[in-house]
Amino acid sequence: MGVSSSTNLVSLSTNPLLLKLTSPQPIPLRDPFWETLLEFSFQSPDNSSDSRLLEESVVQICSTFAKNNMSSGNLSTLLSIVISLIKHALSQQAPPTSDELETIYNSLLILRTVTKHFVQHQSPSSGYNHFITPDIVAMATPQSESTDAPSSPTVALKHVARYETSVDEICFYLFEFLINYPVRRDTIHVHSECVKIITILLSAPLYNSSSSSSPSSSPSPSSSPSSYLQDIMTGRCSSAAPQLICTLLSNAVREPLPQTHTVSSYLWSYVPFSGSDKTLYSDKQFFKECLMLVLLLTNLSSPSDNPYKQSLCTFGHKEPSSNVNNTGFVMDLDLLYRYFCRDTQHTSEQDTLLLYTLIQGNLNVKAFLLSRTDIEKMLMPMLHVVYDAELHSTHQMYMILIVLLILTHDDHFSSFVHDQVIAGVSWYKERGLSNISTGGVLILVILKTIQTNMTKMRDKYLHTNCLATLANMSSKFHSFHPYVAEKVLNLFTTIVKKYTKMRNSLLGVGSELTPPDSTVEYWESELGTLEDIIRMFLEIFNNSICHSGKNNPVLLYELLHKRDIFLPFQTHPAFSELVINIESILGHLTTKLEEKTESQGASVSVDCVMEVIEEVVRQWPEDKLQKGAQLKFEYVEEEKADDFFLPYIWTLLFSNSNLYWDTSRITLKV
Repeated sequence: MGVSSSTNLVSLSTNPLLLKLTSPQPIPLRDPFWETLLEFSFQSPDNSSDSRLLEESVVQICSTFAKNNMSSGNLSTLLSIVISLIKHALSQQAPPTSDELETIYNSLLILRTVTKHFVQHQSPSSGYNHFITPDIVAMATPQSESTDAPSSPTVALKHVARYETSVDEICFYLFEFLINYPVRRDTIHVHSECVKIITILLSAPLYNSSSSSSPSSSPSPSSSPSSYLQDIMTGRCSSAAPQLICTLLSNAVREPLPQTHTVSSYLWSYVPFSGSDKTLYSDKQFFKECLMLVLLLTNLSSPSDNPYKQSLCTFGHKEPSSNVNNTGFVMDLDLLYRYFCRDTQHTSEQDTLLLYTLIQGNLNVKAFLLSRTDIEKMLMPMLHVVYDAELHSTHQMYMILIVLLILTHDDHFSSFVHDQVIAGVSWYKERGLSNISTGGVLILVILKTIQTNMTKMRDKYLHTNCLATLANMSSKFHSFHPYVAEKVLNLFTTIVKKYTKMRNSLLGVGSELTPPDSTVEYWESELGTLEDIIRMFLEIFNNSICHSGKNNPVLLYELLHKRDIFLPFQTHPAFSELVINIESILGHLTTKLEEKTESQGASVSVDCVMEVIEEVVRQWPEDKLQKGAQLKFEYVEEEKADDFFLPYIWTLLFSNSNLYWDTSRITLKV
């Protein structure tokens, strides 16, 4: 950094150009120093370990810069150079040359390194003030600071001009470059630096003042945004929010860039980091950075409405062949849908969080997804994640379950998923599945989640979400696979037996449950939880019988097969009303089957039982059922949800970024 050929990390701390940059001496804007400084060849580290080595090698240089910059104003001059370079690149019709790209990148790399140090090691007010044009620069107007710029510069820095600098100003031009300059294989490193600098500025509220190197209590960044955030949320750059979110989101879901070999790709020399043999700039990593920035920007709180979240929650669909102006933030949602349909191996937590955010907050995206006739392509990878929950984070599983709850609130979805028959499910281990509906697989995964939760996690909130999803679907249950109906009743039977044993023990009837270290209060709480689960299952059965019984003889067959489990509930004060319809139709079916047995003089076969059930449900008068309103549960996001999501997003960013994050200095609990 700051030399004309490849360098090593040790030399950075004594590099004469960097020492001059960080000295108290102001360096004029048109001083040849700047061109010399930016004529280096340096590969930015591609992983967090190497990023740490780089930061540690320049920590003293950056500390000196922090001490002297308010006197020299050299950061303000560097910011003016960055802004000038970006404006010049955007004003040209022809693509920038490799030398011009190298100069832009180098200036951004230096700015990023310095910014990260100021954000992490300076108090919020001190770090922020470094970006504001100091008086010593604002008052200086020598000929060398002239703002007249030649229209066709032959040297990279001859077009630079002086600008009043601030966080808002530099972010605006970083936004402008991201929005207006297309991503190509030879420019992706420049785009990536823009995203990194914005991300680093957004991280300012994570850190306490430099006097503290360990976590301590501090206000949540979502409730007390720093000056950095105020500029980005309410300043000039907020006017570009729709275009920025559109650009970042389009980048996040786009196909990989084509592999090309350009002259500029050979200009970057390797710094001898620890065995790095990866490609110089990964488009996948950049797309991931774009997605993380979308999530960060849209989950920040603001004294007024968050313009980035508003943009994400209001954009709509643009047909590829339409002439709709893209400045109003519309995008081809088919691209977004294909992104969400990737297999489990490529489905990350941030992808799931994006899907949750869009389905929960954007009615246009939600309607588009619900209109898909190939919805199983998106659902199956999601269900696979929940099925193999132990291989994924709890947060990801919860978000997928909430997405399913939101989707199943739509009647068309709940019915349509039972019409989509798939050939098989390779990842389902309990048994081979063939010719089963997507809705059937969804139910099986939900049942497994409930069963696992009862034995391991014991999370009441998880039970509630899973049962609410089944309840939303229950009025549209139809065409059940026999295995699905069997699993539903088997789980219900297991829960009822556990409840009965526990209740008898508390009442002193038998001694089935005498666990060590148990208390009456604990078992009463457990009994209450099981009672809630049983009540919900009974409501699901009741809702299905009343609204879709004629379309689901397989479920009725299984209910009839397990009829004995319902008998005790007829006199149970908490359940008696819920089994009236169930007992009514099961009692009638039993009578018809007895008549059939007598007429045949032998036991009836399974096929014969199914024929009787199908005949009875066709003729069954609906007025014999006590119909109530359809069961519907709607997901409502908690107030101040960003208090959870923002730390979660930072945790994801720390684990997925190729930047180094000094978590010992972070005061926000993540």
